[in-house]
Amino acid sequence: MNQTEALALWGAVTGTIGTLAGLLNLWLRFRQHGLDKPKLKCESSFGYDGPNFSKHKITIRAIGRRPVSIDSIRYFITPRSWKQRATKYWQHKSGRWMWHQEPKQKVKLSEGEKVDFPILLPNGISITEIYKAEIIDQTGQSWPVKWPPHEKLKKIATQEVLDESVKENERRVVSVTGYRVGEKYFLDTKFNTKPGRTGKTCGRGFWFLGLNEYNEKLHEVTECQADKFLSGEVEEIL
Repeated sequence: MNQTEALALWGAVTGTIGTLAGLLNLWLRFRQHGLDKPKLKCESSFGYDGPNFSKHKITIRAIGRRPVSIDSIRYFITPRSWKQRATKYWQHKSGRWMWHQEPKQKVKLSEGEKVDFPILLPNGISITEIYKAEIIDQTGQSWPVKWPPHEKLKKIATQEVLDESVKENERRVVSVTGYRVGEKYFLDTKFNTKPGRTGKTCGRGFWFLGLNEYNEKLHEVTECQADKFLSGEVEEIL
């Protein structure tokens, strides 16, 4: 290899290195620019503290370096007639079948901070009618909320009464109500003596992860413990 060929090879190598360095620098600048922009991660979660006490919420995390102020939460409602469902995109564009929830106080999130908002819907709107939600920031930009599909939502975000039972005599009364509460089961018992029906009502609740355990406890309370309480053999439901 003569001197001219060596110089040409060296030029090709250094040129390639320079190109790669330039591309790497461009990628790093692009990545830095992305990190400097506002960015939100928004997720929904559903649960209960007890029957009629939901703790459904949306958690918003700031993962970009620029602070973001939260303006509102926008919920998209499934129209109830098939004609409106067929045109729901245009219905939403016109501002129909939507609900806006505004924070009670202004919230501004910096990188690494998060905030929880309880899901609050107006009377007459079931949570199972919501098929999508998004966060609106102070600039009007929308950020999608991770939201479960309809069938999953019906299972984790609703409750229903499964069983009701009342037993009483002239002196005492026991009532039992069983619920499916999200993905769990709850048995609510109330028992009291009733001289003139002025006795103080006591109660105890029981949580169950599975339906079999719930049914076993329901049978025990209604067929055994309730009768013992009515007869005065025991003074409470355990």
